[in-house]
Formats: sequence, C-alpha cells, structure tokens
Amino acid sequence: MKNYVLNNNVLCFTQDYTNEDNVVVIEKNNIINIKSTSLKFIKKCCKVYGHSYNLQRQFIIDNFNYYIKTPIVISEYKMIIFFPTSAPSSKDCIWISYNNVDRYVKDNNYTKIYFKGGKILNIKVSYSTIDNQITKCIKIEKFIRNMMNETV
Repeated sequence: MKNYVLNNNVLCFTQDYTNEDNVVVIEKNNIINIKSTSLKFIKKCCKVYGHSYNLQRQFIIDNFNYYIKTPIVISEYKMIIFFPTSAPSSKDCIWISYNNVDRYVKDNNYTKIYFKGGKILNIKVSYSTIDNQITKCIKIEKFIRNMMNETV
C-alpha cells in the first residue's frame, strides 16, 4: 500500500501498537496497514493533495492560533480534515477524520465516537479533547467554505 492516500472513506489512523513500523488505517469497510509512521503518512498525503504538512499547519496557526494539536486540512476541495488526539509525533496519537464523525459521547474514561456509516470507536481520550478538536474543525471548515464562496 505504498501509494495509499487519505480519502473520504478513511475514519481514522494511528501507529500500530504491535508493530511501530506500521500505521493502521481504519476505513468505513476495511482496515489497512501501511509501512510508515503516522506523521510521515499524513505529510505524504498532504503532498499528494498539493500542499506540504508544514504549510497546512501554518495556515491554521496564522488564521486561528491553533498551535497545539493542530487540525490539518488534507484537501480543501474535497473538504478532508483530520485532527490529532495528542501531539502528532506521539505514538499514542490517533488522527480522526472530522468529516466522518457523526457524533461522540463520554463513556467513563473513554470517548465513544460514532462514525457515519455505523462504525464505533472507543478511544482513551477525554471527551473535552475530542469536543475541542471538533469545534476547531467546525470553525476551519466554515472559514474555508467562506473563502471558496468569495472566490466564485
């Protein structure tokens, strides 16, 4: 899966706990293993869509001052936005597709994420972290849609 890139079917991805050389990508109907780190993988995907990771990150910082756990716009035209659950360089970081989140609820020490299409993921990340990240993504999406409407 050397040429695999993030797309609208991807729900999330994270470093494989059993093999640190692999990333586990969870799609709506599939699970894929890719030889990479999560950070290298998202950087590669940004390049495929025509931007560098650092440029996309800087865009968010410049417009929103989101320095920590910065969401990344993979494609503004397909409106593919992923957000990290912790520091992007952390092995525990899960990158979640904002576009595929249907809803999320607090479940003891976990957050249960319901994805469009029916999959449910229980992650050991606080509800407030997920809520903050989703709120950031809502603002980013609105900003980009407004920018795109102004250019038409």
